[in-house]
Parts: sequence; C-alpha cells; structure tokens
Amino acid sequence: MEKVRRPGVLARAVAVVSAAWLAGLVGGAGEGGGPFVLPTPDGKWSVPPGTSAGRRPVTPGTVEIRGVGVFSFDPAAVGTFRPDLFREGHLSVFDVLVHVAAREGIPLEYVWDETTATHAVVSLNGLAGWWYDTQYAGGEIERTTVRMDQFPVKDGMRIRLYLDRPERLAAIEQSFREEVRRRDGNGGLVVVPEVTIRGPRWMLVVRDLLVEPTGGRADVFQSGVVTALDVLLALGREGVVSSLTLVWHDHLDGADQFYAFMVHGLLAGEDEASPSPGCALVHQTGSAVLDGFLAPHGHGSSHVHLTADLEALVSPEFVRWSWLCP
Repeated sequence: MEKVRRPGVLARAVAVVSAAWLAGLVGGAGEGGGPFVLPTPDGKWSVPPGTSAGRRPVTPGTVEIRGVGVFSFDPAAVGTFRPDLFREGHLSVFDVLVHVAAREGIPLEYVWDETTATHAVVSLNGLAGWWYDTQYAGGEIERTTVRMDQFPVKDGMRIRLYLDRPERLAAIEQSFREEVRRRDGNGGLVVVPEVTIRGPRWMLVVRDLLVEPTGGRADVFQSGVVTALDVLLALGREGVVSSLTLVWHDHLDGADQFYAFMVHGLLAGEDEASPSPGCALVHQTGSAVLDGFLAPHGHGSSHVHLTADLEALVSPEFVRWSWLCP
C-alpha cells in the first residue's frame, strides 16, 4: 500500500466532526445505538452484532417513467430478483421497476448480464437507453451510477426513469465490466486499486486495498456482501485508520425512516483537523471511465442519501471519501 501526502502535511491525519454537531445528530439515533468507536474493546474492526436496526420498507413510494406516467408501489408487495444480495423483505430499484411494469402492463425486457454482474434493462415501453435517479424521503435526487438491482429501497422512496445520453450509459456499462474483470482477476476478492480520504488540509491515498465483508448490515444484506463501509474497516485492519466513530440513525434531517449508519469521526494518526459544524464523511465509488458523469460526492447537500453501509460493491476502481458540509 502507498500512503500519499500533500507537501508539508502528514498523510496519517485525523478527521473529527465537531462535538456540537455530533451531539445534535445523536438525537436522531435509534435503537441501534451510538455513537460507538471501532475497533471494539477486543480489537475487532467490525460492527458489533445487533447494532444495525433497519426494518423492511413498508411505506409506499413512487416510480416515474418519463413519457409513461407516475405510479405508486407498495414495497411489501415486491419480491427481489437478488436473494443472493438482499435478505427477505428488502429489495432494489430494479425489483420495483419489474413489479410496476408487470402490474401496469408496460412492456419491459431485461436480461441478467454476467459480464456486468447485474440485470440490464434492454427496453422499456418499446425504447432502449433507460437509466434512473433516486430520492430517499427527506433527501435530494441522487444521480446514480449504482447497479439498479443493488440500490436499496427505503420507505417513501421516489424513483425516476428516463432516457439517458448514450455516452453516459456506455461509460456506466464499461465501468461495470471493468469491475467484474477486476474481481475475477483477483480470484473473486474485492481489491480496490485506490482509496482516498480527503481532509480539510490533508489527503491520504492507499493503493490495492483488500476489502472483506464484515456483516455490518446483516439486517439488509446476505452474508458475504462487501459494502463501501467495509473499505474503512479494511483500512483499520491494515493499521492506516486507528479509530472510527459511527452513529446509527432511525431518522435524520427530514427523513423519519433513515435506518443507516453515518461516519462521525475518523482517526488515522496524531494530527487533528476539524471540518465546520454540520459536516459528514461521505464516499464516492467509481472508475476513471466515469469521469465527467459523477455528481460531486455522489450526493447533494442533504445528509439523506445512499450511505456507505448500504452500497454493495463488486470491485470499483476507486473509493473516495471527503467531508460534505452545508
């Protein structure tokens, strides 16, 4: 692994959220508990069992298919095409699309593509070239490059499908193929070529990081699923990160049913750097071919977005972490 630093600044640095903001966010913590600090007292870099307390989505959401209509869906009535990924009662955007298309009689053709490790929409309503954006209740629209059958559904979610630019769709498909080739070339293991953590006055880069599943979201995902949060835990096992502070939230900002972890603090050395109050450590996964097609941080200014503990990974070229501030 390679550690890169900016001139005159130690690469092994610390990033901690202000105590005032942390105290305010803990008010949104639910039965999962928090804050808690990793490693655990016995030195483990894994989320303690029972800490995550998400429930199956039950509140209806909506699907907008541009040029066709807006349709509601009941998540409790939707099954998943990815039982290898999701536990019973949890589902993806793709599952919702198939359900709504069948119910409304909208022509939909799709295939499972081994080369991209995802279900690909061939045509919808007689047209090819569809992609999707999402919006969790209380959050903002996310312009995503996540596989449609891996993006988890939450209560009151809004999904929007539209005909996207061919060059953007081609870049997304190429990035998926590269991930599969990378994973297969590493014997089925997830090895991330570049992990970056960018602090207010420093940057840390780690090369070729082996990321293993830790089961931090065993309430949602099946055993063996690797998430973006596992990237930070892998840095801990490698000794690059010395402590990590997580808080579980039943609700956050305008979302009454948030059900996810937020990263509130990260320690990777002896120097300290504190973002402004209200900041949160957020991530972006992707590859070089997606340059120009990724929204900043993958999120808007809301803290309500696809969190690291809910983004399942195949084998991205990079995972980048930075502070999102209002």
